[in-house]
Amino acid sequence: MFDDQLAHVPANPPRRPDLLPGLRFGLAVSRSALVLPLLFVAFFIFVPLSIGLSDPAARLAWGPTRTGQGRVLSTSSIAACRGSNARRVVYTFSPEPGRELRGAATVCEQSPYYSIAEGDPVEVKFAPGNPSINALQGSGDNNAPPIGFFLFIPVFILAMFAPMFMPQLRELMRARRAFRNGQLAMATVIFVKKRTTSSWPGWPGSSAADVYLAIQTSAGEKREAVAWCPNDWLIYNLAPGAKVHVAYSDDKAARVALLETFLR
Repeated sequence: MFDDQLAHVPANPPRRPDLLPGLRFGLAVSRSALVLPLLFVAFFIFVPLSIGLSDPAARLAWGPTRTGQGRVLSTSSIAACRGSNARRVVYTFSPEPGRELRGAATVCEQSPYYSIAEGDPVEVKFAPGNPSINALQGSGDNNAPPIGFFLFIPVFILAMFAPMFMPQLRELMRARRAFRNGQLAMATVIFVKKRTTSSWPGWPGSSAADVYLAIQTSAGEKREAVAWCPNDWLIYNLAPGAKVHVAYSDDKAARVALLETFLR
């Protein structure tokens, strides 16, 4: 089957996988099937970025910052921290010569800034492009959103969708390896068994089959093997007894590459 199209394939390894168009990675997964996972990943990357641009604590925790020397203007007791006393500290600092800005921070009883008094020096952290975003050095680090959590979400999304793509990629990798380094032989189709695939409702699923083959190796050994075939037209035209081309490994692996699958 397809002898003319496969006549250009070298008989001896190594072979370039690009000799067969169907062995390209871009054909392993439907592009339409990638749209939804990529939208999820893009959304959860955009969320922490938007928070980092709008939340002052996130800007100070994630973005570039500078520090400057300041001094305390006033302190006052307030009700802010749960289960402990709190104080509001008003301070002033100079982000650049000749310019003075004020800032305020709420510190709990456990903070090292809780005992400072009017006139005490303090170190102030601020955003270089917008010094009005500032905080006492080390006082607001725990108020920033957890960036590690946001960065983990895209990994979780990819892991959730991976079972829908990994079987195709695994079979393609196996076929590329067999074609690149394996031996070529004619095989006889024994029977074809459709694989069961699952997908989300409305999700573009994939169809494939396992083709059971009888192979006679170059050494004269007869054995049975199984080849992956995602080509529906080829599946329906592989009658028992049909002759096909395969690439197989000398290590007697049960999986082989059905070359007719990768002609297109």
